[in-house]
Amino acid sequence: MLLSHRGTKRFSQAALEALGSPDRWLAITGEGSPLSGLGVVHTVAQERSPVHTASHTGAMVRLAQLAVGLGSPPWTAELARVPDAIRVTLRLRAAVVHALARLHLDRVVHFVGGGPAHATALEGALKLREASYLSAEGHELESILHGPLISLTAEDSVVMVAQPGPALERTTELAAALREIGAATMAVGPAAASLKATVALETPAIDERLAPIINVVPLQWLALEVSRKLAVDADSFRKAGRYAAAQSKFVL
Repeated sequence: MLLSHRGTKRFSQAALEALGSPDRWLAITGEGSPLSGLGVVHTVAQERSPVHTASHTGAMVRLAQLAVGLGSPPWTAELARVPDAIRVTLRLRAAVVHALARLHLDRVVHFVGGGPAHATALEGALKLREASYLSAEGHELESILHGPLISLTAEDSVVMVAQPGPALERTTELAAALREIGAATMAVGPAAASLKATVALETPAIDERLAPIINVVPLQWLALEVSRKLAVDADSFRKAGRYAAAQSKFVL
């Protein structure tokens, strides 16, 4: 299974060629991708920005659809609720803008999620780095408690994915610990209001395994609005000066 936004990276094509027979692979990629064959599944029109947001959520939707096509996951019926849940979550943009004044952006911004939300935390940190060039780290919920927490200060900000499920109790404990430290915190998810967080952004409730499709949207808004606050061109991918020279040293 290959996921590629544009389908133009050399190792994407090389990986498929190495597999040989076209009935051994599936490729999820954007419309207009040069990848071809019966195993190609398209997502959305190619995005202008290399940060890729709609393409990311589109790929997750395709993966969920493939899972339904291959079997009968317990969340099959809930998949139909995803479009409306995304529409509702898109309305959080104004709340994200308002929240910026309560977050600290001068140091590392930490993103934390447990279970399926770990992937959301990693994506949130990546988008913030790509769009605004800030230092950001994505953590698995349990791992941040076993060491990294002691490096956080009241000057740091932490974004926690507050998704109902087995990880919520531990997330609540993390929020309480961060409150003692004095770090600015943002909780994102259906259970956001239940945490002791500086800012709470509630998203529609949905099965924990589909929730990454929804909960990543406020983090995408966060990346964009931070870039605007810092006067950074979120679509540039820093392709100028020494960063352009650095990127010339390799081919993707």
